[in-house]
Amino acid sequence: MLTEPRIVEKTPQPYAAILLTLRQPEISRQAPPLIEDVIKWVKGQGGELTGAPFFNYVTFFPGDMMEMQVGMPTVTVLKPEGRFATGTIPGGKYASLTATVPYHELHGANMTLGDWAKANGYQLDGVPDGDNFINAVRMEIYHKDPGEDPSGHPVTELAFRLKP
Repeated sequence: MLTEPRIVEKTPQPYAAILLTLRQPEISRQAPPLIEDVIKWVKGQGGELTGAPFFNYVTFFPGDMMEMQVGMPTVTVLKPEGRFATGTIPGGKYASLTATVPYHELHGANMTLGDWAKANGYQLDGVPDGDNFINAVRMEIYHKDPGEDPSGHPVTELAFRLKP
């Protein structure tokens, strides 16, 4: 089940993440195990977590390649180290919906939100650069794991930042 898309205001959010470059079919195998690595690293740095884990799809390349962040929101911006990047997810207006569906259906939910934004005259952030599309904020925020919701499905917020 998908909620109706809407526009929400989000405040800037510090985070820690691991950056991956991969193809969409590789996400389910490579990305989820890294959430625990980010959590352990943040705690090892004396940082505090605040909120649900997320995937942020930031750059899209030709041939179905993409860069994504596997991250956790933090109370403050920590000093990056090795494979761990830190920063602040920008605040502003976001197109958003909640998907209570199996993980394999999230790609379709992402397409639904992008199509809705375009059909309603909203322009998503990010910059075309030749055949690449860079600096996007296209987030999947994992609020509930399977079994934590009465539906038995995970509950995921999709949030796409709009151009300021």
